[in-house]
Amino acid sequence: MALMTSADIICVSEGKMSNIFTTNNCGSAIGAASGGPMGPDDGDMVLNGSSDLSSCICGDASDSYLERVWVEAYSGAQYHYKIHAFGAGPSGLGNRLHLMFTMAGGEQVTLTLASTSPEDHDVKCITTGIVQMTWKAD
Repeated sequence: MALMTSADIICVSEGKMSNIFTTNNCGSAIGAASGGPMGPDDGDMVLNGSSDLSSCICGDASDSYLERVWVEAYSGAQYHYKIHAFGAGPSGLGNRLHLMFTMAGGEQVTLTLASTSPEDHDVKCITTGIVQMTWKAD
């Protein structure tokens, strides 16, 4: 579990970091986290003080989890950013871990983790500035 350092805390107090998110739903199959706005220069999402999200977003089964979330710039015709989520979906036919990201401007994109092997998943978006992430395991 990676915790915030004193340098991170100083940056937060000066308003320079926007990757800090909080939730009251750790360990729940359904939940939401808010913070940000988080963009491509902000590093990994930090949830309740940790950049390892797997202790909090673990879906309905112990084999489903989300470890990291980050944003990168993308130069496509329509899309300008990619949101990456590293993790694994739950085992069992048809089981998924669904993620929804809401941007500061209102754009919403969804990403589904279905693979039971840990891997990078991504979704393209037009705008950036994640302010909310919701999850639901089924």
